[in-house]
Amino acid sequence: MAPKGLFFASLLLLGSSMIQVTTHELSAGEGSCTKQFSSDVNITVVAGPGQTGPKGDMGPRGHKGTPGEKGAAGAPGVQGPVGPTGEKGDTGELGPTGETGTPGVSRPEPTLVAFSVARTTDLHTSWSATVVTYDDVLSNVGGAYDMATGKFVTKVSGVYFFTFTAMTRQEYLMHLKKNGDTMVSTRERYTYDNEGENMSSSISAILQLRRGDRVWVELFPGRYSLSNKGNRYNTFSGFLISQF
Repeated sequence: MAPKGLFFASLLLLGSSMIQVTTHELSAGEGSCTKQFSSDVNITVVAGPGQTGPKGDMGPRGHKGTPGEKGAAGAPGVQGPVGPTGEKGDTGELGPTGETGTPGVSRPEPTLVAFSVARTTDLHTSWSATVVTYDDVLSNVGGAYDMATGKFVTKVSGVYFFTFTAMTRQEYLMHLKKNGDTMVSTRERYTYDNEGENMSSSISAILQLRRGDRVWVELFPGRYSLSNKGNRYNTFSGFLISQF
């Protein structure tokens, strides 16, 4: 029995141990004074951790997994504050010169039309209307006034201003005519109170004329007259305000 106890004591001295002993008694032959035992011993010894071994090689890459389902879109975030204005960049290089454009059309110079005429002699009418002619041309810029006929003949379409003056010792009725139509009129008539006195008046009009229109002063038929006695009491003037 002593060898078996010594064996167990040795195992306890090793530290940590797990012992499983199984004994089987063997029967002796008759007439024997001894017994024999056989033992099956399973011994597990737990020791401390050893040194770390070297890192193993990387294994082969696995197969690519299937893509997951797309998640729901998140709500828009709050807009952040406006950042500060950046510094002004450098001036870029000058680009190539462009192609020359087509020549422009210059505005025409404004047309000047103006005339002023006067009569220095008396004029008496009969029973027919009389176009008043003027023998003294003070100005005729543009040449639109015809001294022979006493009519202004429009060469430039536009808006015109006209005026005329008249004087008499008796009576007159005068019209500003456009293509035969009366535009404006003026009249002076003597009475016993102003007998022998000079009577005068003037009248003006702004007319819109087309090229070829005619404008003149006309003395109404009857016992009407204009007086001058060498002076310029009877005048006719006009000028272009704006052409179109």
